[in-house]
Amino acid sequence: MNKVNFLGEDNFTQIMKTENKEFRKAHVKQGKFKSFDGTTLNYYFAIPENATKVVVFVHGFCEFFGKYHEYAWYLYQAGFGFYFIEQRGHGYSEGKMKEPDVVYIDDYNTYVEDLRIFMDKVVVPTTSEKKLILIAHSMGGAVSTLFMEKYPGYFDRAILSSPMLKMKSVPSKFVISLISIYATLFGKRKSMGPGQKHFDAKPVFETSSTQSKPRYDYMFEMRLKDEHYQTYGAAIGWGLASYKVFDRIFKNTSRLTLPITVFTAGEDHLIDPDGYREFERKVPQAKIINFEDSRHEIFNALEETRNEYFRQVLEIIDND
Repeated sequence: MNKVNFLGEDNFTQIMKTENKEFRKAHVKQGKFKSFDGTTLNYYFAIPENATKVVVFVHGFCEFFGKYHEYAWYLYQAGFGFYFIEQRGHGYSEGKMKEPDVVYIDDYNTYVEDLRIFMDKVVVPTTSEKKLILIAHSMGGAVSTLFMEKYPGYFDRAILSSPMLKMKSVPSKFVISLISIYATLFGKRKSMGPGQKHFDAKPVFETSSTQSKPRYDYMFEMRLKDEHYQTYGAAIGWGLASYKVFDRIFKNTSRLTLPITVFTAGEDHLIDPDGYREFERKVPQAKIINFEDSRHEIFNALEETRNEYFRQVLEIIDND
């Protein structure tokens, strides 16, 4: 593995706008493909000439490639290739609502099938004899776990970062049933969910999942400049689909046979740690690594935590 110099707080913004931008211009390519239902999905990739390992990213709710510019750069510097799919309804992929900042999905199996088509059409044909490593964050962790249970054999190893195995503040099944009936009868599944809000161009760093202000500002500036990056709130249908995921994941954990590392955040205000504990019980080969002082986005934590996270990720990939 090649040496990687992690960025700090003071030099992050300048280097992202110079060296990282130059890296993306020179090496990162963009592509599109048709998913199973004709929806066009967007992706990015870069593979060093002698890379023997390739990472496939599956991002979280309301995310897009720009949020992973730093992450992808480290992988490339280390000598690893990467593919990054912008999931349906996110970034430059199709699937957005009339209100483009609202994220909707009918069922998480749709995300899973998008990933399968991406692997079959794009990733696998171009990575023969290379090891494939899955890195998934938050919602992407739920999607990816479902994918690995349904379609084993695609990946050699998985790294799940704050995966959405169980959310906090989930309503009771009775309340979920009432919401589902209401949304179906009144055609509200694609409407903004309770407690959600539209993108209003106002930064909320203090209550965000990020602890690094320069990284939050970098991401938010992209949101301000490009409406494709302004996904912000969940539709009722997205919430209902998400509530179904947890039981489905834990019903089929016996199908998970590959090595899995789960990175968790001690100050995560979105994910219930009971999900991690249950996953650890049901998936004996899973290794849980907790970063006690981090918020939800460990890759955007404070410098010491963030650097240790990246060091461990790169070491896992290198040693696989």
